[in-house]
Amino acid sequence: MHSAERQPLRQTGIGAAKIVLGFSLAYLLIDVALNEFAFADAWTIVWPLNGVNVALLLMNPRARWPWMLLGIEIGTGIGELIDGNPALMEVGQRLCSAIEVLSSACLLPPFVSLDRWLRTPRIFMRFAAALVLGPGISGLMAAVLFHYGQGQPFLLAFNNWATADALGMAATMPLALSLRSPQMRSLFQRDALPKTLSLLILAFAGAAVIFNVGRYPLLFLLFPLLLLVDSLLSFAGSAIAVVGVLFISVYFTSNSLGPFGVWPADLRIPRDLAMQIFWGFQMIALFPASLMFMERRRMTEDLHDTNARLTLLASLDGLTGIANRRSFDERFAHEWNRALRLRRPLAVAMIDLDNFKQFNDHYGHVAGDQCLCAVAQVLGEQVQGPEDLVARFGGEEFALLLPHTSADGALEVVERIRAAVLELNIEHTGNPWRRVTVSIGYSALIPIHGDRQSALIQLADAALYQAKGGGRNRVETLSSIDGVQASNAHSTTSRNRIARMLGRDR
Repeated sequence: MHSAERQPLRQTGIGAAKIVLGFSLAYLLIDVALNEFAFADAWTIVWPLNGVNVALLLMNPRARWPWMLLGIEIGTGIGELIDGNPALMEVGQRLCSAIEVLSSACLLPPFVSLDRWLRTPRIFMRFAAALVLGPGISGLMAAVLFHYGQGQPFLLAFNNWATADALGMAATMPLALSLRSPQMRSLFQRDALPKTLSLLILAFAGAAVIFNVGRYPLLFLLFPLLLLVDSLLSFAGSAIAVVGVLFISVYFTSNSLGPFGVWPADLRIPRDLAMQIFWGFQMIALFPASLMFMERRRMTEDLHDTNARLTLLASLDGLTGIANRRSFDERFAHEWNRALRLRRPLAVAMIDLDNFKQFNDHYGHVAGDQCLCAVAQVLGEQVQGPEDLVARFGGEEFALLLPHTSADGALEVVERIRAAVLELNIEHTGNPWRRVTVSIGYSALIPIHGDRQSALIQLADAALYQAKGGGRNRVETLSSIDGVQASNAHSTTSRNRIARMLGRDR
């Protein structure tokens, strides 16, 4: 084998060794900690570790699974040997555990994101199958191992292994997957933290009461409590609550407290199995309910997004992509009232493409649409104020809204616009300038009570008419009808037209 071919194999071997070593050390520490935990004897009720193991496999490529499982079982096995377990029995248990984790992981979809994982088709059925088949297969193997190796009753050995692992997997796997999700991070952001902590404290305190009081039947309160947390904190918050409440229930039960704590010896169902059955029903009911809440939240978010997009589309001109007349009218009313309240100036400019009908007739409507888009882009580039608004007013006419802008400031903006359109150099043989130009009329004032909102737009429109009558490709302004200049043969017509425009709403 050439050295170039040996190099990738060597790198692969080093990577695999790192995985095995890392998982071995981590799981050695975890197993020792679990064995020393306060209710270590109650691990026959719930064993949480294999749920985490399955989640870790789902988060990684399948090529890493053998090395991860090897490291997990080596570390756990050493921890159990330290605790005094026979070596031969421990090898058999590690084999059963690896088969369980691998079987369950193969039945579930790979984890990319929590929302995507939960929305996998038939995820509830696959999740249930993983909880039944993985622990079931390994439970049968473990039952044979403990029956012939230590003389335990077959059914007892199966229950101590399979049901404890299934319950632990149902509780801890969702939590382990949720830790990688933005949903979990959002629960502990500063604005959401008080709500998160309050609900979790409520859930844990409620569980402490439910599983500490044996005189009154309070178990019926558990499911509504978990359902409340799920509805308000989503799947990730529910996953935290379930694990915490489960451990609280195991602690009180193992200390002979609560509804399962003092269990009659003459009942055919032992205490641990009764508690596992109870929690099994909680999990079976909670998981699909959680999926339903998640889907409802997603549909609500999609509806909000759709409404926002529709609102945005309703406010934009379909051709140019800038604001439309409706958007301009709404914004103008808002800015007028604000200028009236703050006693600040407000300016409006009306912009019209010169001889645009001739442009369309000569170059075609496609070229006309392209021309309108180019002019709209220039308007957007030249209007730089964060509160300024450019809108298509209709046809080849545009409108410009400039809050907090005086007449001098408006003049600077509109002159810049007129020059920028001219510099586009869009050919227009029907225009005296031989290229596309615009005429602009603008007006600015400080509104006072009693003024009509429409007057400002009418003044700008009248100034636009004056600019077009004065030769086009120019800027004109009006502050009142008295500002109309009769400097040419059309002065009387201009004056009469403007007077009619300014007198519309009287």
